[in-house]
Amino acid sequence: MRLILEEYNDDYSAHNFRHLQNAEISLREVLFRGESFSSYRHKRLARPLLCVSSDPEDCQKDYKDSLMYRYLDIHFNSILLNIKMPPQPEATLLEDSIDPDVREGAIFMSKKEKENRIQIRVDKRITVAQLKEKLAPLIGVSSTNFRVYHKISGHEAHEMKRLDMTLVNVDSGSEFLVTRSRVSREVECKIKLYLLLVNNAEFCKFMMESIVVENTQVREFKKQIIEEAKVQGIDCVLELDKMRLRSKRGVYPGAIYLDQQMIRAEREIYVEPLKKPEMKNHHSQIQIYVIRWRPSQFSVDPVEEIILNNNNSKDVNEKLSELSGVPTEYIYCAESRLFPVEMSCFDIENKLEWHPSLFLSPFIIWNEGQVIYYKDNRETMKELTDKERSEIQEAERARLKKIGAYEF
Repeated sequence: MRLILEEYNDDYSAHNFRHLQNAEISLREVLFRGESFSSYRHKRLARPLLCVSSDPEDCQKDYKDSLMYRYLDIHFNSILLNIKMPPQPEATLLEDSIDPDVREGAIFMSKKEKENRIQIRVDKRITVAQLKEKLAPLIGVSSTNFRVYHKISGHEAHEMKRLDMTLVNVDSGSEFLVTRSRVSREVECKIKLYLLLVNNAEFCKFMMESIVVENTQVREFKKQIIEEAKVQGIDCVLELDKMRLRSKRGVYPGAIYLDQQMIRAEREIYVEPLKKPEMKNHHSQIQIYVIRWRPSQFSVDPVEEIILNNNNSKDVNEKLSELSGVPTEYIYCAESRLFPVEMSCFDIENKLEWHPSLFLSPFIIWNEGQVIYYKDNRETMKELTDKERSEIQEAERARLKKIGAYEF
């Protein structure tokens, strides 16, 4: 038997499903997960939904490969769209079908209702740009040669110009209109690109200027940056799936631009090389930096990061335990701060307010790119010799001087 709990993204835009594998855990712990007075808890109290599968063959599969996961995902995260198409001599329409290997961003079904009208079922997490890409072969022209309008009852149809917008707020059964008309080319913008090197005292380094057409997809802009960096001989290693673009607010790193988003007119953008492929793939996820303080060594580890699926202390606790190998009950955290953190090792233990990570109240990560210090509370403070203290003070002064040279 397989037991699944329905969950929402933090903005309630789409459904997720948590596989309840631990037979030792109680339903009380499952349904009351989250902060004591959070809206999440009240949501669970108001309308918890548990799904059960007793198919022995399907239960033997990994959860993400099971039919149960696939059908639940389609049922809750897909919507039906009724689309009036432009007149065309030969409509290239798909027959009724459901892809047995659907993934997020797919059109599950398409059928012709009557002349110039189709009905499609799509994943509501796709963007307008992805929808247009799916519709292009049905219309017979490229996605830049037609416009998509959303018809709302009692209102005029409005064009869906924001290509990076998803369909999460579109009701199932909504009416859409497609017209053949070339989408006007957006203006070009010049963007200053800066390398973000989080483990370097000189963390913000000017890279180059790049000219890009507005509404270019982020992934395409990444490809452009890689090629331009090679041509200009810039000394950095950039890989398409191991780099991210993010907003730059002064010197502070801001929101991450997902691959399917569109580039806007920004004056400055950070290019951040990654050690692993990008783990953030949905706008509801939150990326934060974490620094482990080691009292027994009187030192800090290099900056790392975690991706939060739920903005609460339990998720932070679990991710930090997974990252560090420290049992959850021994992880203590300090309040979040903006990156870069101008704090000496001599101040970390006594000037930060430390809490058991499960009991931080409140513990809300408002912005991406913030920093959390954490430690294993079992460690005792190292007694420094005079020579060690002098060497650490000298190194800290040099490091903080470099950070302080930036205009915040």
